[in-house]
Amino acid sequence: MFTWDKKRFRQPRQLTADLRANGFHPITIVDPGVKVDDANAYKIYDEGRAGDHFIKHTNGDEYNGSVWPGRSAFPDFHRAETRAWWAGLVREWLADFGLSAIWNDMNEPASTDLTGPILDARHDGGKLLHASARNTYGLQMARATYDGMLQHDPDSRPFILTRAAFSGAQTVTSLWGGDNNAQWEHLAASLPMLMNLGLSGMPFVGVDIGGFGGDSNGELLARWTQVGAFYPFCRNHTATGTRAQEPWAFGPEVEAICRKYISLRYQLLPYLYNLFYEASQTGAPIMRPLAWHYPKDPVTFNLNDQFMLGPNLLIAPILAPSLTARAVYLPKGRWYRWSAGQFGKLPYIDGPTHLIAEAPLDELPLFVRAGAIIPTWPPAQHTDAIDRDDVTLHIWPGEGALDFYEDDGATRGGDYRLTRFKVTAGSDGVAVHWGKPRGRWQHNRAALRFTFHGPTLSTARLDGQPVAVRRNTIRLKDDGQKHNLVVR
Repeated sequence: MFTWDKKRFRQPRQLTADLRANGFHPITIVDPGVKVDDANAYKIYDEGRAGDHFIKHTNGDEYNGSVWPGRSAFPDFHRAETRAWWAGLVREWLADFGLSAIWNDMNEPASTDLTGPILDARHDGGKLLHASARNTYGLQMARATYDGMLQHDPDSRPFILTRAAFSGAQTVTSLWGGDNNAQWEHLAASLPMLMNLGLSGMPFVGVDIGGFGGDSNGELLARWTQVGAFYPFCRNHTATGTRAQEPWAFGPEVEAICRKYISLRYQLLPYLYNLFYEASQTGAPIMRPLAWHYPKDPVTFNLNDQFMLGPNLLIAPILAPSLTARAVYLPKGRWYRWSAGQFGKLPYIDGPTHLIAEAPLDELPLFVRAGAIIPTWPPAQHTDAIDRDDVTLHIWPGEGALDFYEDDGATRGGDYRLTRFKVTAGSDGVAVHWGKPRGRWQHNRAALRFTFHGPTLSTARLDGQPVAVRRNTIRLKDDGQKHNLVVR
């Protein structure tokens, strides 16, 4: 724990520096199993034992199990003094090696070959039986990790990924679904799992795209990447000993499909960021069952194979092999197929209705609600390479609104910019109104683009004055004032 294998990582500081130079944010796994070393040769174990920081048996003996380093002791994270000790270790680890974040794994805690019945383990200095502490163990470890990250860099927002969590963990960590398998059944199970986690107050969630255990295949990875691009937490991950799971390992067709949807995710990051902001303020899930937005529609109550990403995007992924179409339910309102194009007379569907959506291997059934305002950035190789001032608002005719939230994406100072956009549509055209933004955060954006999906525009007026239109897109100075844009 908090050490490097000197054979595999001979120059860890140079490694992390090189990763950073190429746009990566290096993250290391930190498990709670601390190697037991009776020879007094492992500083962390010696400190933990001297500080009374490990879980004990009822009789007071140290409770041990077997994890990756072999015989291991487990920190008593329910004890405030232990969390403070662990936070210090995290702080030193990040500072010494230029690391960006921590991934807490095996933190149920998981173990084999225990030294006694697990229910005999005692937490919080002996005050809590394991039966009372197990569910919150991962939460307490995440709290300690969070405190250590803030000690290292008080001005930045910590990123933590955890396998085990409990109610309240959403304030300090993200969560992934643990060791799934490369099976279609596990792809399908990810939707109700993540929607239920969101409804339980845990919005920043995902599962291992492609599956962790077993060998994936090209079709499964392509379909999983399509929907995984819309998970709040998006990651391809597989176990040691399985076949290579990078998109290019399955040939150019699968690679192109994965690139297409990963690129789409990067473009949609401002929309996702808005949903993360909403979750932080209201507790609303990011990945939502249809019943969240359509609670009076009984058809939505049992739908667990399609979902809403916020109020405006409906995703209905392919969840079984060899399918090139699927049944989709669209609730009340007008809907557009994302892939229908941008200009001309766009086909639309009025709900509520059931339909069969065509979905060849390179296509995900993705629908946009009429009246949607979707902010996008240009695609990029990584988030640090994105020009965050290059914003386009994509608008589909109808009635809708967007509270567009912006900040620097990194610090904890609280400065922000919140601009409300409202779209209406009628016989005299489509109108977009926005007011003065709230907040003190300032961008460096000279202009804001509005792209209208629908009939080719012939005229556009800003506050009654004509403005230029090019390919249904209007570029306007972003001056922080209220305006009214009407297009026909």
